[in-house]
Amino acid sequence: MSYDLYFYRKKDNPISKEKIYSEFKELIPIDLSEVDTQIHYENERTGVYFLIDINEANTEQEDIELFDNFEGFENTNISASINFLRADYFGREIFPIIGAICEKLDLYIFNPQEFDETRERPLKWTSSELVEHWTDHNAQVSRQQFEELELKYYPKEKSDKIWEYTSMIDTLENEMDEDIYIPNLFMIMNQKTKDVFSYVVWSQSIPLILPKVDFIILVKNYKKLFKKIEEIGIVKYEDVVSKFTNEFEKFNNDNVDCLILKQRNADRIKKEFNSFPIWKSHQEFGTQIGLDNFVNHK
Repeated sequence: MSYDLYFYRKKDNPISKEKIYSEFKELIPIDLSEVDTQIHYENERTGVYFLIDINEANTEQEDIELFDNFEGFENTNISASINFLRADYFGREIFPIIGAICEKLDLYIFNPQEFDETRERPLKWTSSELVEHWTDHNAQVSRQQFEELELKYYPKEKSDKIWEYTSMIDTLENEMDEDIYIPNLFMIMNQKTKDVFSYVVWSQSIPLILPKVDFIILVKNYKKLFKKIEEIGIVKYEDVVSKFTNEFEKFNNDNVDCLILKQRNADRIKKEFNSFPIWKSHQEFGTQIGLDNFVNHK
């Protein structure tokens, strides 16, 4: 089930279709597709993805009547497909990309999900209008399908914070002038309750940026009776922050809500890190799920 958009240009638009195709490929920052007629955007940091298809001209009469008869407009034969049943932040990442392309190329969007008959034609849509429209539809579909499809739920407020962090990971890595670990963020589902939680992995007390998550998986390596021991397990975020409250500092960045552990403090806590009690093994607790595998509405 997807939210589909179709792109049109005014007939007096001087930009050729070929130029429009090439601009789509140039302006979409990630493309994993191996075929020329599709653009596959997928951000491995955030889990957000969508498709752009460059289609053949319509030949079926029904399709011609539906898509090719808007007075004053020409169908570019380009469409976008954005899945429903996703976290709301999918819209926050996707539609600013689409909106920027439409603005640069002076494109109009035919949106079949628009139920107002006066708007069943190519229109100018802003990024914010698309975000709001998709989010409303996504929420409705999520609620309607939640029980039947046994969907997984994670609160919108926490979900948005996740995206605000994951969408900045690459930028933070490029900006850091210290050797600081910036962890990817993952989701785990409790095998008993089916509740969903966020977590990061922290190994060997290394310096890191710590986003606000539900859990932290610690990876401890130490010697005991002349043997090398590796111990891995889940601990609660609050317990870690409470234990090392003097070592973690507020990370000075307006775009993310994180703590930072610098090298000098990481060196001080190595022994305490290795003795920190594991709450549960991650295998016992549950299984990892994808960032595209939960919704914000039920």
